[in-house]
Amino acid sequence: MSDTATPSAPNVLVASMAERKTARRERWHLLRKRPGFIIGVFICGFWTVCAVLGDRITPYDPFTDRDGLSCGRAPCPPSSAHWFGTDKIGRDILSRVMMGARDLLMVAPVAAVLSVIFGTILGMVMGYYRGLVDNVLSRIVEAFLALPVVMVGLFILTLSKDSAVLDAISFGSRNVIIIYVVALLFTPIVARTVRSTVLGERDLDYVVSARLRGESSLFIMTREILPNITAPIIVELTVRIGYSIFTVATLSLLGVGLQRPSPDWGLAIAEGRDLLPADQWWPVTFPALAIATLVVGVNLIADSIQAVYER
Repeated sequence: MSDTATPSAPNVLVASMAERKTARRERWHLLRKRPGFIIGVFICGFWTVCAVLGDRITPYDPFTDRDGLSCGRAPCPPSSAHWFGTDKIGRDILSRVMMGARDLLMVAPVAAVLSVIFGTILGMVMGYYRGLVDNVLSRIVEAFLALPVVMVGLFILTLSKDSAVLDAISFGSRNVIIIYVVALLFTPIVARTVRSTVLGERDLDYVVSARLRGESSLFIMTREILPNITAPIIVELTVRIGYSIFTVATLSLLGVGLQRPSPDWGLAIAEGRDLLPADQWWPVTFPALAIATLVVGVNLIADSIQAVYER
């Protein structure tokens, strides 16, 4: 008879937690060495500071026009007085671009987080139970995926203007409605990704062992499978934030997203695009560049995280 003692369950759990902590530390160490991650954090950090501090750091009031414009009348081209120029009613574009980060960064990341939460729950149920549950939910998800994201968002947000139900559950806030809609649009995409990941885990030894111990399905999904699929979920979250930013800005450009007096970048492009035929490019160019830099920054972070987790 062997004298070697079998490790107790608590000891195994402690060892597993220690391994995960070590793995997180190593990944963070690798992330900090990646130039793309550093650049992405710097870009996103800059816009986050603008969103948090708002008009406390803008050179001019972003909501009011100015008397005595250097060019005589609005819109003024970029100059030493107004680096990004002014819009057609004399408001400083640099101030509005800095302030415009606030609403976008309040709406898009929250929508992305909600879509990942709902998509993870839905995807785990689909991947773990399979059979009839998976077939029914998969058909619903595929139906949503077949629809163009922006077109569906445009349709729902247009109807929401006259919807008492949406107005009630959003407490009358347009931003909350946009969060609901964008989260709904991306939930099926996240669910499909999580489902495919769970399918690769559900028949592995540690899951089979948990079933043989008599653990409930909820315990297995949340305590066994979920910790082992956090990597693709984190990557999916960072990717969804980038897509959410672009989607919210696009809906604002189409007139159904964020509304005046918000200096949102998409709304600023919509307001300034009629000036392009007159070669007045600056009211559109600088908000568009702001959207591009923020999305690029988020994607740099997402690519770096994906590269580190897939090592």
